[in-house]
Amino acid sequence: MSTSLPSFGSGADAQEVTDRLGALLETAHRVWTSPLERRRMRAFGFRPAVEQGVLKRDWHSLRVRVAADGLRVATPGVAELAYVPAEGGLLLDGGPFRPTPAALTLVDELLGLISAYERWVEAREGRKERIGRAPTVGDRRPVNSLAETRRLQRILHSGGRTARRR
Repeated sequence: MSTSLPSFGSGADAQEVTDRLGALLETAHRVWTSPLERRRMRAFGFRPAVEQGVLKRDWHSLRVRVAADGLRVATPGVAELAYVPAEGGLLLDGGPFRPTPAALTLVDELLGLISAYERWVEAREGRKERIGRAPTVGDRRPVNSLAETRRLQRILHSGGRTARRR
């Protein structure tokens, strides 16, 4: 059963989604491209692609590809979301990310994949080990990707009308 996601009325809501999503995908990309994580990803169902160093996975309606140069997620014929650090981060269909209905549906499915993967790692290795895999920035705590996916899903499903907690 598919539920439609609300559209975002104010630019602040759209910017919050874009900022949080960019940070989450940066973390996911950094974790997923580490050599130690590739073994976990293969056990989770990612498979090598034809291109050297690329892992791929079909997840519900998504086609996911993880490589050193970026993370790409597409629903064929609908939209492609990419996190490409060399091109400025978050892209939608090759241009700047815009929270369109197709993009938000794609984001929602991607959040489901990241959440399922993080829960799977936690079930196998424990919460402390799951969180310890995340890269740290300076003296800040590691990013808790599972908590961040929940925050983003809450924002998406409420149309951005959530308490702003950081």
